[in-house]
Amino acid sequence: MARYTDHDQLAAEALQIAEDVRELAPLATYQRLAAQCARDPERMAQVIMCLSAWLDPDTPVGALIARAEAITEARAPMRRAVVA
Repeated sequence: MARYTDHDQLAAEALQIAEDVRELAPLATYQRLAAQCARDPERMAQVIMCLSAWLDPDTPVGALIARAEAITEARAPMRRAVVA
């Protein structure tokens, strides 16, 4: 297993994922993440661990779902504009 020790870079990658989820097309984000996981699973495991560490485990699941729905709702006008 290759352990990456540049925690700043891992954190930057985690933040980029959070930004991409909000800014890019879901399929493009999914495909990029799937490719990165296939290419470098150990590194991506560390990025996922970083994201998980930032999440407050005491946050109710309902609040997390509401946050995800708010993100997708914010993207809905963009999707409708592309379809129209």
